[in-house]
Amino acid sequence: MMSRRILRLGAIGVLGAGLALAAVIHARYPWIWACAADQFLPSAEATHQGPTHVMFTFVDHFEPHDQPTMDRWVDSYPAMARKHRDADGRMPQHSWFWFFAESDGEESLRFLQQLAKLSYDGFGEVELHLHHDNDTEPTFLEKITRMIRLSNWTGALVTAEPTPRTTFGFIHGLWALDNSRHGVACGINNELILLRRLGCYADFTHPSWGPMHPRQINQLYYATDDPQQPKSYDTGERMRVGGNAVGDLLIFEGPSLLRFRKPPLWYDHGDITAIEPPTTQRIDSWVRAGIHVEGKPEWVFVKVYTHGATPRDHEAVLGGLADEMHTYLERRYNDGKRYALHYVTAREAYNIAKAAEAGQTGDPNDYRDFAIPPYANRSVLASVPYDLIRADRQRIVARLLAPAGSTVDVTLRSRDVRVSGDVSVGSRRITAQGTTLALTVSGEGLVEFDLRPTALATEPGAPQ
Repeated sequence: MMSRRILRLGAIGVLGAGLALAAVIHARYPWIWACAADQFLPSAEATHQGPTHVMFTFVDHFEPHDQPTMDRWVDSYPAMARKHRDADGRMPQHSWFWFFAESDGEESLRFLQQLAKLSYDGFGEVELHLHHDNDTEPTFLEKITRMIRLSNWTGALVTAEPTPRTTFGFIHGLWALDNSRHGVACGINNELILLRRLGCYADFTHPSWGPMHPRQINQLYYATDDPQQPKSYDTGERMRVGGNAVGDLLIFEGPSLLRFRKPPLWYDHGDITAIEPPTTQRIDSWVRAGIHVEGKPEWVFVKVYTHGATPRDHEAVLGGLADEMHTYLERRYNDGKRYALHYVTAREAYNIAKAAEAGQTGDPNDYRDFAIPPYANRSVLASVPYDLIRADRQRIVARLLAPAGSTVDVTLRSRDVRVSGDVSVGSRRITAQGTTLALTVSGEGLVEFDLRPTALATEPGAPQ
């Protein structure tokens, strides 16, 4: 009798402990149940006929603190990426969400100019990453406005079109978007509203873990900010074919997955490091997650991330591990029958998603620039800061921010360029990727470049 009573009490104790543990998990990790349930849903490719198009997007919480790190990227990334091509002839595209935490203005510009060169050479695009703490709205705006201005001076975050506009994708430092980390590493509850006003087209912060992770997982969805509360992105309205943008900001998630291994259960949120390399099993699970615009399951988005300025992880993003990842992607997911692989930047992923939302069909490659044109540094490269005034296929107008008498190198994606304005031409060098001009600045540095359409150059490995 006594033993039965003890067993009952023991069972009640175990049950109570289990319920208490479940309550703690639910309070801190409410998204974990959705993550577990998501593993039992059918894959996106099982719900449609025909090939699956895989949009592979590599975003980087990029925080370099020294010149050798930047130099290694400039040397090593092109050497790796040139070995690979997707279904469209594009090389792997890297999206550098930059934050130069310990850099002064001059060093930040130098680093950004190196990233601009990588962008011009067809290897990716520059976006925005920000760590901030205990901010108010004015202090936040001061910080991010300065970063936008520095970026614009190198042709990043500004579109190459007749009326250029500032726009950017965003990643929040320490995943604390909209003050979601219990007041740590942010400080403002209306961050989504402010980002939208500044020109942010989408947030690429998540997935993460802990209290910062949204309840809504493995989706693209619109969040509406409540300026009185943190973490307004916790849920939102899913992006769908025939729908419209709602609320304040698109949340562009990567995969949140639970997988069995040693130890028995492992949470994969798409982080690529030397310790967690991009194995074939992980790649397969990212594709199977089937993140897509609702109603368009044949267009799958795989967004993974890294901290690419960390030297210990360079092998995973610049070396042999990265090479193996792209080799597997191209062998497994680019056979032209079941799959077609598309290497896309964050901006291009957003554009393709918006095309799906608008009901577009066919090849996603046709929609890389659907809503937001390429940034200026894909077609203009300068050795000094510049303000872009106008850009199209026939004419580029800019103001070179250099003192009169300065010598400036400008490279444009055309093999036939006419120059007028507050400059004199010293020399020109023509290559397959465009024309490099040595200019001497006079007056206010206002210069106009007339491009001959029949002599336009293209990015290396870009869609023709």
